[in-house]
Amino acid sequence: MTIKKISDQSYKKEVLENSKTTVIKFQADFCQPCHQLTPIVLKISEEMPEVDFVSMEIDKDSVNTATEFGIRSIPQMFIMKNGKVVSQKAGATDYDTVKNWLKENV
Repeated sequence: MTIKKISDQSYKKEVLENSKTTVIKFQADFCQPCHQLTPIVLKISEEMPEVDFVSMEIDKDSVNTATEFGIRSIPQMFIMKNGKVVSQKAGATDYDTVKNWLKENV
């Protein structure tokens, strides 16, 4: 799997109307912890094909969605099922922590 980049315009289709569980990773180019988290999430996306993984750039084309989610710090990840937030995780962390968080909530 990969981490698909989406925007405010594609959020509804890719997340809200998606029948699969989706993990959203809010990030920005200037955010070093976001870049550190990306390979971890990418590896997990390959191990969990039953889940869709998407990323949104809060400083580019995802400002409205980030505002709706109340994003004040990045990186932040949200697990979405049936258009609803199931869980959220803020900050960069290690592989085991992210994987366990997903296992507990997916």
